[in-house]
Amino acid sequence: MSNREGQDLIRVKGSDRIQINNILAAACITILSVLLGLSGQQFSDWMVIQLAVAIPLLVTSSLAYAKVSYRDAKEYPIWDSLGWATLSLGYIMILNALTIILYTSSYSTASWWFVGTAALLFVAYSALDVKANRKRLREKGWKLGFYLALMFLGGVLPMLAGWT
Repeated sequence: MSNREGQDLIRVKGSDRIQINNILAAACITILSVLLGLSGQQFSDWMVIQLAVAIPLLVTSSLAYAKVSYRDAKEYPIWDSLGWATLSLGYIMILNALTIILYTSSYSTASWWFVGTAALLFVAYSALDVKANRKRLREKGWKLGFYLALMFLGGVLPMLAGWT
């Protein structure tokens, strides 16, 4: 692959990630607006904080991926790392908030199915990526651990500890 082809792929990746981030941020804003504006119900601080914090994380990820699209190629690792980290944190916070919404809305069984399905899919995704290329084992292993730890700390632990 030529340097030009690599840069074109980087620009496409950045553009795709920006679109994903924008959809997720819009979903967070909508969910927060509907839950807080139309409902008289008091919601879990864990849920509200995670949805609220996910918004600036996702916006920052979009800004970082925009830099990937037009900055010099040598800066790509910096902006790609920031984009990945903030996207990952924001995405996991959305999943955790949805888990807590289900749990506190008398759908506790559904909340456990939701978090279990998400965790299982993270494991399957990582396993398939490693199967495709064994050299990805270390990277996928730590990313999977990161995702599962955040799901536990932000969703499962608050439910188990009764903090919701």
